[in-house]
Amino acid sequence: MTLHTRTLAPIALALASLAGAAQAQSAVTVYGRVDLSLAQQADAVDNKEVRNGSGSRLGFRGTEDLGDGLKAVFQIEHRFNADDGTQTKSAFWDGKAIVGLEGAFGRVTLGREENPAYTYSQSPADPWATDTVASNGSIISGRIGTTRYSNSVNYRFSAAGFTAAAQIAEMDGNAPATGTATDRPYSLGGAWAGGPIVLGVGFENPADENDHWATVNGSYDFGIVKLGAFFGTGRDGNDQKQRAYLVSATAPIGNGQLRASWGELKNRDTDVIRDRQFALGYHYALSKRTTVYADVVHEGRDNMADNLKTTGYDIGIKHNF
Repeated sequence: MTLHTRTLAPIALALASLAGAAQAQSAVTVYGRVDLSLAQQADAVDNKEVRNGSGSRLGFRGTEDLGDGLKAVFQIEHRFNADDGTQTKSAFWDGKAIVGLEGAFGRVTLGREENPAYTYSQSPADPWATDTVASNGSIISGRIGTTRYSNSVNYRFSAAGFTAAAQIAEMDGNAPATGTATDRPYSLGGAWAGGPIVLGVGFENPADENDHWATVNGSYDFGIVKLGAFFGTGRDGNDQKQRAYLVSATAPIGNGQLRASWGELKNRDTDVIRDRQFALGYHYALSKRTTVYADVVHEGRDNMADNLKTTGYDIGIKHNF
């Protein structure tokens, strides 16, 4: 049987349309970051080095349209040390490893994921988002919480500028600082954004039976400067009360951003200051993907060893792709 050109043309057009529709139904994004700096870490020995400014990473995320507003979603993220090419931790997909469904009901995922208290209340309060030598990570976490939990079930729902999220995880793979998991960890978080105002709350219950960490944060963007504040309170694995404060300011200057913060973490039961620091930095965007930066931080705490540096700094470059 002979097929003429007039017969083949509609078939070719139909196949092309079907191929295009199939491609439109699913999408995968490859992304990553490489970030290195010349740095001296505060609260550490004198050891000037090429250091990872923030977590260098390679990730894949994607969606598949299942119809009727339902989507399948996934994300996997590898973390590595760009200074020597080694893995950050033993887990290869340490950053994230999740799969789930998303629709009008919200988003449900399983796997290794950031906890909602960190995502919506802790990290947004830090102008450095817990990166570089100026990170306020120990203050916003109270040295109680953690960034991610493995073997978790996660739910998130967003509407009208408000986002609420919840997470519960197995004890397996989520050992607390005390070394032994005795409780199933869970976390709650929420945020609301309206105009120049952003508010967030979080509650985290790690895997130790005594510890928990509650936080609240907020910011107001005046245009020339954005001011923020954070408060955290809870108990550590030794059942001792911890309290934290953080105030911050960010201001656009040229193609860059000036950042500043002051914060403190204190053990209320022993009256010991565990962390107190002031940080200042400027991050300049060479392009939408490449940033050069310089930060300085002065840190002190009670019983700090004499051989540890109280001042840290970094000068670095970050490229996102």
